[in-house]
Amino acid sequence: MIVRHPPHRAHMAQLFLIVLAGLGAVVGCGKSQPMAQVRGKINFKDSALRSAGIRMVRFEPTSDTNATLRKGASGMIDENGSFELYTRRPGDGVHLGKYAVTFAVYRGAMDQRPLIPAKYISAATTPYKVVVDDDRDDLSFEIEPVGASTSQRRN
Repeated sequence: MIVRHPPHRAHMAQLFLIVLAGLGAVVGCGKSQPMAQVRGKINFKDSALRSAGIRMVRFEPTSDTNATLRKGASGMIDENGSFELYTRRPGDGVHLGKYAVTFAVYRGAMDQRPLIPAKYISAATTPYKVVVDDDRDDLSFEIEPVGASTSQRRN
């Protein structure tokens, strides 16, 4: 014969606290970080860049950003130049704040020599800065290929 003893109140209280903490972690406290949907278009000055194997845009938080959560966002650039950014998974958007816009354009995964000038690759040198304070679908950036920004002089 098996004798079952009723659980002790202390064990029940511990179990209740564990369940409550688990629910809090799953549900959250109801205060999510504000995010915005961000879309735009890249104008490639050289149409050969449209067929590059890797074309990405990245928003990197600036040092003076007002973002409460400093996380970058990125997205693939379509052959027509369109992009949509996400932070962790497609569709989640971008945290509100100020960003430096950088780009990665390479021939392919096995050939990662940049096809664009270095100024576009680094947050410190990019000419593009953006403030995300609401949904945006009007962003437009122009990128020239490597060698286009330096003029060659012949004497």
